[in-house]
Amino acid sequence: MNELTWVYGTIGLIVGTFAVQVLRRRFDPFAPIWLFFVGYTQIYVVQALSYHEWAVRTRGVDLVAAANFRAFWALAWFIGLYHFGPCRALARVLPKPPRRWSTGPVFVLSPLLIFWGLFCAGLVLRGGDNAGEPTAEVSLILSFPLVMLVAGVMLIVSGRQPGRPRPGLTAAGVATVATYMLIWMFNGKRSHSLVAVLVGVCAFYIPRLKRPSFPMLVVTAATGIMAVGISIGWRYYASQHDGYGSVSKFIGFVTTFDPSTILESINVKEKEAKEGIVVTYETEEYGGFLLMMDTVPMRSDYDYGANYLRVFSTFIPRVIWTDKPIYGRTQWIAAWIAGSEMKREAYFAGPAIGIMGATQLNGGPIGTAIVMAVVAMLLGSTYQYFRLHADVPWVQAWWPLWYYNAWFMTVNDDPCNWFYYNFGFTTMPTLVLLWFVNKVGGGDRA
Repeated sequence: MNELTWVYGTIGLIVGTFAVQVLRRRFDPFAPIWLFFVGYTQIYVVQALSYHEWAVRTRGVDLVAAANFRAFWALAWFIGLYHFGPCRALARVLPKPPRRWSTGPVFVLSPLLIFWGLFCAGLVLRGGDNAGEPTAEVSLILSFPLVMLVAGVMLIVSGRQPGRPRPGLTAAGVATVATYMLIWMFNGKRSHSLVAVLVGVCAFYIPRLKRPSFPMLVVTAATGIMAVGISIGWRYYASQHDGYGSVSKFIGFVTTFDPSTILESINVKEKEAKEGIVVTYETEEYGGFLLMMDTVPMRSDYDYGANYLRVFSTFIPRVIWTDKPIYGRTQWIAAWIAGSEMKREAYFAGPAIGIMGATQLNGGPIGTAIVMAVVAMLLGSTYQYFRLHADVPWVQAWWPLWYYNAWFMTVNDDPCNWFYYNFGFTTMPTLVLLWFVNKVGGGDRA
């Protein structure tokens, strides 16, 4: 059997799931499975096809076939549990959200969160890529830019309530989200820019219990892809032409931007090889997955899920726990040192390995089956919870800030990276505060 057969099988699973949902008229663009599929397709379909010759040459046809088969059956396992597991039952036993929504906390928190987000963005802009390693205090402050997006969502949800529409709040929220996207395109950060598009569109539609049409979804996808392409392209251009901090250079870049470069950003077009430089794709997610398959556990140990301890250790400040380890990082680096095409040092802190690379490091096939089951149940049950309480304003504010993490689960260092590097200590505290304020303090209906 050809080693690419399983890649085509993965395509079939994704297309088949989409077709069934459309034919049954149950397609919901704000269901997290679709963003999970987007990340999965980029890595285990697009990268697997684009980098196939390199993969076979460097890792061997048998390992490539095994890796592609792993990606296929893991996705089938995920789809089965997402759709047919006890997700609805789990959603029903979760605590019910507050049905009241007070605008007082929104008016108080939004300006503070917007200012904090702008402050973080300003620090990144002034630092550029040449400011050296930031101090621990600066790194902590820089971790909170997303709170500006939280403010935008709160404003949109408050303004779009059917029973009491407030166009002024809606406009302020849309402007906040759009400003966030533009700022982080200017800062050269693709993830922030894309998240702004996803979050903004979702927050705009769900308070009215509506979904965008397919043409609007195409526009949304095109906007997100352009945001990613411009962010990546501008980051490279600015580093080569001393463009950081120059609005005029940024505008000039955008007006002359070549859309064809987007194909390289999404791994469809291969990078051009430069003379004297070895081209390797091991620093792409699919390449990192192959490295883990080739190295763990033969030449380097499993981490047995130690990285997930960071879900808890994240909330213990280093001023209290000064020698706090980054759980799982030791095994991650050891695997790179043992299996890389290049010489890697002990301080190597390189690229993401995607969800399949992470689960291979967790425990091979068994680790993959366990983690994919947990991810499927988490995404499936939270989606059912959203559907169960879709008319509740708190849920309408929570969902846009949650569902897009399904994409991060596939493309980062591991499936929980999004939580302990962003959501857990930025977005979640605000949502928890709004939960208790509205649950205990009550307030007017939105």
